[in-house]
Amino acid sequence: MSISIQTFLGPETDDLNHRFVHAFADLGFSVELHPEFVLTESPPVGALYLKITGTPSRICRLEPDVPLLVAFGYGVSHSRRRRQKQRARLGGKSPCSYVAGSRTSAGRSPAAGAMQMLTMAVLAKETGGYFYADGYEVSVKGDTAVELAMQELAHFEKFNFDAYAHRFESWPPLDKDLPFTWPPEIVPPVTPAQIPVKAKRKLSTLFGYKFSWLHLPGIFFFIYFLVVTILYS
Repeated sequence: MSISIQTFLGPETDDLNHRFVHAFADLGFSVELHPEFVLTESPPVGALYLKITGTPSRICRLEPDVPLLVAFGYGVSHSRRRRQKQRARLGGKSPCSYVAGSRTSAGRSPAAGAMQMLTMAVLAKETGGYFYADGYEVSVKGDTAVELAMQELAHFEKFNFDAYAHRFESWPPLDKDLPFTWPPEIVPPVTPAQIPVKAKRKLSTLFGYKFSWLHLPGIFFFIYFLVVTILYS
């Protein structure tokens, strides 16, 4: 299932790249943007590349010291181009300088999906804008969006955040015509299937008979009559 998100950036866009990284640090993440990337511009490749060098300690990781490279669709248009439907979602509650749109594919890694939502939420919060995602009836303020995104991250307190994520080796080029080989994914170890151990049957039940101490008197009488019969026969 793909996720489509729109963030209506508010008027506070000065020094946004720098504030974006610091906002993630306040949430316990250490991230870096592509050196040539500008958050208020559409990249030629149509994607936002994010390097993750640290995550909150409560988040489970297979390789906690390995930096990750995540990517998701990203494009920006000036607010004057937004459609009537987008105006209705925003509700005219706040000035809107840009509209940023993002989408991930159904085959994304868990880390890419989580960071997509948190990225768009942080952009809404830092600019004084609004956040809208598939399934929402109306857009929400940035503070609320960040809270919701962090609640989603609680899932990774039990499941590995970096499963099937790409290790970071180098930045992909922003020129879509230049080749780039994605580094290998972090693949979770395969747990061997547990073969149930067949319990050994006790001697008392081996031949279909289950021994009970209440049977002792009858056994003694049986043995007594058997011995007497043998002796006097």
